[in-house]
Amino acid sequence: MLGVGCAGRCGGKEASGAGPLSKEEARAIPGVVVFLSERAGQKDVWTVSPDGTETQVTRGPEDDYPGPVSPDGKSLLVVAVREERGLFFQQLRVQPLAGGDALPLHAPRARSRNASWAPDGSWLVAESDAQGFSDVVRLEPKPGVAEVRLTQVPQGCFEPAVSPDGREVAYVCSREGDPEVYVAKADGSEERRITTFHREDRSPQWSPDGRWLLFVSDREDRERLFLVRPDGSDLRAASAQSFAGDEREGTFSPDGQRLAYVSRSPDGLSRIWSVPVEGGAPVALTDGAHRDDMPAWSPDGKYLAFVSERAGNVDLFLMRADGSGQTRLTTAEAPDWLPRWVARR
Repeated sequence: MLGVGCAGRCGGKEASGAGPLSKEEARAIPGVVVFLSERAGQKDVWTVSPDGTETQVTRGPEDDYPGPVSPDGKSLLVVAVREERGLFFQQLRVQPLAGGDALPLHAPRARSRNASWAPDGSWLVAESDAQGFSDVVRLEPKPGVAEVRLTQVPQGCFEPAVSPDGREVAYVCSREGDPEVYVAKADGSEERRITTFHREDRSPQWSPDGRWLLFVSDREDRERLFLVRPDGSDLRAASAQSFAGDEREGTFSPDGQRLAYVSRSPDGLSRIWSVPVEGGAPVALTDGAHRDDMPAWSPDGKYLAFVSERAGNVDLFLMRADGSGQTRLTTAEAPDWLPRWVARR
């Protein structure tokens, strides 16, 4: 491993524990990181433990993109993508993380992506074009079970996210000409509109306690992260007054107290920040001298995995939640990206 980064000081704040993580500290971090790697000449799913031990999970002929991990931590939704005569087909599969054959949930189709698990793992939602341009559908992780259409909007609905209690689904619909955030019951009934603005509001995400929805909007002529209550009240920018460049890739800490997110400047560099959900000043976790993206919290909320180009390749890195201890996790010459943390069980 190669220690790099802020040397214990990021965003003007002294962070505890300068320098890269020790082997002993890395081995004590719970969970493993699932990621996408292009090192085999195509896109496959791999895992890497915090001490750097790597395992290849998928080896199929298609490109495999890692989706959300099942609530029991034993399997992963994978979007398998293949091209035939210039057309691309997607298929959702449940991939056991311990190895073994993946379970296809339907025949390959043009759109099947952005899946989200119910908290008990008995069902999930996703985008589908099986019956329309883009519907939110409900599926079961079993063979031969027909999917249920939750939305029927000709302009399309996208990016569904199941609430932490499994009772509701947030999603985006473009029925009035621009994407807006909606919430409905888990059976698709009693839909309510959450945002109303003539620009794009997209990518809704529930806080772990279900009290907030996080979404991306370009209503200020650049992308910015906003928080809103699930009834549409208390809408505000997540980063308060501190705002430089586009904001994206927001993710709640496991306890729901903080957000990690990325700001991207016009020169293409990007920086990872952390901010209290209830409001307060953002703290820079990386120095902004590189392109640092895709933060993912560890199961205990004490560490973040992220993607960086600082070493010349696209690699995975690890750091403490205060930005200290930045440590390189992967070293393959091909890109490694899209980290998702899995708790060991």
